[in-house]
Amino acid sequence: MEIRLSRPCVEDTTRFIAECHLGKRVMIEKLCDILRSIDAKELRCSVRLGVARFEHEGRSVMIYQSGRVDIRKIQSTDEARDVMGEIADMVKEALSDISF
Repeated sequence: MEIRLSRPCVEDTTRFIAECHLGKRVMIEKLCDILRSIDAKELRCSVRLGVARFEHEGRSVMIYQSGRVDIRKIQSTDEARDVMGEIADMVKEALSDISF
């Protein structure tokens, strides 16, 4: 899984936004149901826009229908890889069979 630290966070310039990809399309309705069932903090879902946003362990996470994931407040690629693994495990039931 390729992870890229794209730019510093506006809130804290010592941390970064990590961009990665789940490798599959995301079924947003199913994703939102999963996130609601685990009581994801500050959850915002838009099926129409194809995006879900929530807080995970102090980090802001955005998951797009395309499979792209942005994680804010990351310090390193290793930390991003760990967080991405947790997120991928949480949302695996919402991944489509269509890969990219």
